[in-house]
Amino acid sequence: MNEKLCRRLVQERSNAVCEMCSIARAAEVHHRKNRSQGGQWTPSNCLHLCSKCHRYVTTNPQAAREQGWAVPSYADPAKAPVWVVWREFVFLDDHGNYINKDGEAA
Repeated sequence: MNEKLCRRLVQERSNAVCEMCSIARAAEVHHRKNRSQGGQWTPSNCLHLCSKCHRYVTTNPQAAREQGWAVPSYADPAKAPVWVVWREFVFLDDHGNYINKDGEAA
């Protein structure tokens, strides 16, 4: 997937609101698996965050891993649950959807 399409799908999923705090406008795309570790421009690998939450994720790696905001280099982001404020723990798919634990679009 190309970066432009990924950014559009992530923005549509978030409605341009931070997926961590739901308070601020989302202005940054965060890669759950770092691009330097093979992370791709896919909606399952990306979160739409405000700058404050993005800074928190990058400076608190243990908390980020526990919440699914970051995944290790060997993990598949599509198979790693992530906590988003108004959905709790969900999976992200590459179509820009939240998927609940039962495998249904949330």
